[in-house]
Amino acid sequence: MNSRTVITEIAAAGALIGSYPLDWLVKKGEPYFCAPSSEPVILIHGFGGSRANLLALGAYLRLAGFDNVSHFEYPRWQSISDSAAQLGRIAEEKSGGKGVHLIGHSLGGTVARRYAAGAPKAAVRSLVTLGSPYSYGQWSPTEIGIFGDDDPIVPAPVEELVHRDAFARIVTLHEVGHLALIFHPEALRIIGTELRANRAPVSNAAAQ
Repeated sequence: MNSRTVITEIAAAGALIGSYPLDWLVKKGEPYFCAPSSEPVILIHGFGGSRANLLALGAYLRLAGFDNVSHFEYPRWQSISDSAAQLGRIAEEKSGGKGVHLIGHSLGGTVARRYAAGAPKAAVRSLVTLGSPYSYGQWSPTEIGIFGDDDPIVPAPVEELVHRDAFARIVTLHEVGHLALIFHPEALRIIGTELRANRAPVSNAAAQ
């Protein structure tokens, strides 16, 4: 890990540690001042994290026009299968038939991938993972996997070895570690572009 990455990782770690007291701002079932107009976006934190870790990402998505952002929180030691099943129940409850966008950091992305792999057709509109553990032979053909080339926790995959249906696309960011992925401008740009490309069409009734 080079010195630039070390500095950005320390800054990201400080931001994450400082986010914990803000957890009360992103409670489950957060109220809306009016009915959300966009399809749901669900953010899933990494191992040992909390909803507050993705507060900045949620704020960015709201500014990008997605006003139906919520957070999925899972117990630290719960199995990936159980967490994925729990996420699925929440996704189905929130989707209203529109489908959901899933964005997961680290283990949260693995949980999202597990749910998406067995989800009903069109239930998941977008799947974006940030530094999430993977396998070269996995099946996740709609997933955008974003990695840092200086990540000591989840090294970026060697693309030549990845099965063709393991990801839809792999993006490896230069001089980026594990935690800084959450805040990296290019990662945010990719997320915004992907969600806009896959958002639900606006019905004539809703547009009037």
